Amino acid sequence: METSVEAKDLTIYYGKQVAVRDITFQLGLSETLLLLGPNGAGKTTLLRTIAGFHTDYRGELRVLGKRPEEARDLVSYVPQSYSLNEKVPLTALDVVAMGAMYRRGLVHRRIPPEIQERALKILRFVGLEDVADKLFRNLSGGQKQRVLLARALISDPKLLLLDEPLSALDPSARAEVTSVLGKIKEKRKIAMIITTHDVNPLLEIGDKVMLINKRMITFGRPDEALRDEIIKSVYGPLARAIKVEDRLYCITGDFHIQRGGK
Repeated sequence: METSVEAKDLTIYYGKQVAVRDITFQLGLSETLLLLGPNGAGKTTLLRTIAGFHTDYRGELRVLGKRPEEARDLVSYVPQSYSLNEKVPLTALDVVAMGAMYRRGLVHRRIPPEIQERALKILRFVGLEDVADKLFRNLSGGQKQRVLLARALISDPKLLLLDEPLSALDPSARAEVTSVLGKIKEKRKIAMIITTHDVNPLLEIGDKVMLINKRMITFGRPDEALRDEIIKSVYGPLARAIKVEDRLYCITGDFHIQRGGK
């Protein structure tokens, strides 16, 4: 199987401290992995290591057949907290175009017409063509997250890494962002790794689930990985996995059951 990410016996360090260990998995070229775990479990550390930003690790790790730091041009990473200075009057189109400008080393230059056209096309893809000329700082939380997804997509990545893309969003915005993620999976057919505290809205687009808590607890299809005994081992005796009709839900004690996805 051709893989987007392949790890074997991966242990990640911060100095002498182990951040997360025993990571072994393979992710296909168009598969979506949902990365689940409590606060401090090591989700963001693993994501940043795959992105090539953190290099203190032992074991094997390949991203699209390369070392992570060699595959950066093929990967787009959207952190949980964006670093845009909202005092700068950037439009939604400007923010999306930045994704292509940085890759070309065109920082602090006027946006070329071909990049403007591509940015508008990507905004249309995420359902935000009508806000192209609006200031990013004036957009809603859900709109900002979709603009950041568009910025990540404009460089045509082969792997998309998303750190808590649904956090701090209200239910309506969460549904909008989840819908775009489903569209990315269906239309763009690129691999995605998505960290989340609440896996429920994303289960319909997840091919695989990994549960970590300083080490890999389980990896597999959602119905394989999200079993009662596994969930309880991480989140405690009140956590559970249940099925309602043909839909699987994971209750960890932090969230109420809710429908999400498509």
